[in-house]
Amino acid sequence: MTICLVTAPTITEFTTPEELSSSSLESAASEPQLGILSLAAVLQNHGDDPRVVNLNRTYYNQSRLTLEANSDDFAEVAARQICAQDAEIYGFSSICSSYPLTLRIARAVKALRPSSAILLGGPQASVVDLQTMAAFQFVDFVLRGEAEESLPALIDQFYGKRQFDQVGGLTYRAGNKPQRNPSAKPIEHLDKLPSPAYQMTGELHGARTAALELGRGCPFACTFCSTNDFFRRNFRLRSPGRLLQDMRWIAATYSIRNFELVHDMFTVDRKRVVAFCEAMIASAENFTWSCSARTDCVDKELLELMARGGCRGIFYGVEVGSSRMQEVIDKNLDLQKAKEIIDATEELGIRSTVSLITGFPEETWEDLWQTVRVYMHSARWPDSSPQLNILAPLAETPIHSKHKDVLVLDALCSDMSHQGCRQNEADLRLIREYPGIFPNFYLLPLRYLDRNCLLELREFMLNALARFRWLIVAIDQSTHGIGNFFSEWRKYRITLRPGLQGLDLRRYYHTLEFCDDFQSFIRQHPIFEHADVRAISDFDDAVRDSALNDRSITPIGSLLAPGCKLWWSDIPVKKTRMTLFEFSGDIQMLIHGFSLKDTAPSSGARRFYLRRETSPGSNRIEQISDWLASVLRNCDGRRSIREVMKQLTDDITELEESLKDYALLRLLEGAHAQGFIEIYRPSPDGCGGYPSRANVSPPSAAN
Repeated sequence: MTICLVTAPTITEFTTPEELSSSSLESAASEPQLGILSLAAVLQNHGDDPRVVNLNRTYYNQSRLTLEANSDDFAEVAARQICAQDAEIYGFSSICSSYPLTLRIARAVKALRPSSAILLGGPQASVVDLQTMAAFQFVDFVLRGEAEESLPALIDQFYGKRQFDQVGGLTYRAGNKPQRNPSAKPIEHLDKLPSPAYQMTGELHGARTAALELGRGCPFACTFCSTNDFFRRNFRLRSPGRLLQDMRWIAATYSIRNFELVHDMFTVDRKRVVAFCEAMIASAENFTWSCSARTDCVDKELLELMARGGCRGIFYGVEVGSSRMQEVIDKNLDLQKAKEIIDATEELGIRSTVSLITGFPEETWEDLWQTVRVYMHSARWPDSSPQLNILAPLAETPIHSKHKDVLVLDALCSDMSHQGCRQNEADLRLIREYPGIFPNFYLLPLRYLDRNCLLELREFMLNALARFRWLIVAIDQSTHGIGNFFSEWRKYRITLRPGLQGLDLRRYYHTLEFCDDFQSFIRQHPIFEHADVRAISDFDDAVRDSALNDRSITPIGSLLAPGCKLWWSDIPVKKTRMTLFEFSGDIQMLIHGFSLKDTAPSSGARRFYLRRETSPGSNRIEQISDWLASVLRNCDGRRSIREVMKQLTDDITELEESLKDYALLRLLEGAHAQGFIEIYRPSPDGCGGYPSRANVSPPSAAN
């Protein structure tokens, strides 16, 4: 039979023109959803004909056409695309953040295909199954939890005797009344599942990273987390051999050698982590990977082994920075050890992502500032990515059950629900009418904290760190902490721009107005007299001025691959998302001092630096030579290689005359090979841009 599987939309919170044109959106739209692809592979083995519709790709393509998002229209657009797949069952995955939109799309599909069955699955539908079916008559089935075994069983009954009471984990209609079967057993042997059907979508073509499921289940029971509702507490891992098998296939098929290993709690079983790392080392494949862990389930020895085994990133859910709140939420981490593990991770060259949450009903200001201290402890490492989220009451979690009768709906609630800068009115109508189905869009009561201040703190911390990372770190280390400084900034902001709340406040922190206001505030604040703060502020000015004055353009022509024989008429240009700037000081020494919390004055000598984007939203700063700086400055997309070489001859005077042509050409080719510049050929003739071998002959030898 034909069944159409539909992914959960996860990028529809991107709505502004700036967001819709960002590289982050394209990257997020290209991430395959493993749950759907795993089910597609199972159905293929079952003899069915599964089709997959990626709603993220649909949203990205539609929004990019106009740089304007209209999710009312998107529900209809998505439904038409889904219905282009003529199927008997349309199965929708779900997550809390986009569940209203998923239901609106499913309703539109039912209207277009009234004889088809609407099936819901995924984390959100699984925990609000009875409420969903009672409220929305167009929903025929909800399949709860892991479905690789229960979905084929449902299909057999759908086309067989229709004894739906025999399908584990199924919620269905018996007459007009929703009926809930006992939960299906967790899948014990994950190695027996087929590899996800990556080939059914195009997301891995050209990607740099692929997601692989590492395991399922978490043995812990934090009060705010919904993982156990879906995967239960049955902790399971795939074997190292099976993971290597999938890695090798993906590397051979898509040329991807970096993997995101998906599992909430990989390091719970130390022996299995060791076995995996040893298998990775023994394979000599040089695959790299990232994973999730608790800070109390790793130590320096294990981290060293993980680094040797290819680990390049770890997500740590620390959540709160006070010992009291650790007990309240049943996390119970040793926070001093957590900080030591963060440091050890970064010192080994493993990027850390430290996730923190605020907005708990029991949280005090002192608890909050301790959480902010952990955030800043992470932020001082150049490759770290600290997160600060505002708590959402996820359906059926202990914290939701405790407070569900006192939740409040406001214009802007929790970012854990991924609310964007605009709220869709059709979604809001559903959220208002069915609070039990969409509780994650509501606010928890706060006994001690001021909600508006809390929302602004979160926006400030994330956006200030993204735009002024080292300035914020310098201020934090030059004072008693960023908390008091934020309070002063907020008073200034309210005086300057009063009346901002909710979504308007969030929009403000995403604008250049915030940047200008904050820089003005810094320059009139006593903290500006501190040497480190002044140095970083001058550095930020140098980066900003260079970016504003960059007049590089992308030339018209064929893009040449490194190694192609060059012509005098070829046009080189500095690669996009790179900023070349000059700064009188050793910024790298200063940043290294922040990591050690031991800053030292930097030399005032002139240096050239390059800031380049290493991943969406992440930049790396590196010092470069005067010669390379001259190359990048002259490669503006307006000059041919002949003209660039002439200018380099004037700029670089240290070379002997007889060596200049050869040395400068090699310098240009080296910049091309290392990804600093691109080279375009205006003429359609020649090597076509992609030769099979390098050719280092000087341009004078060719044309």
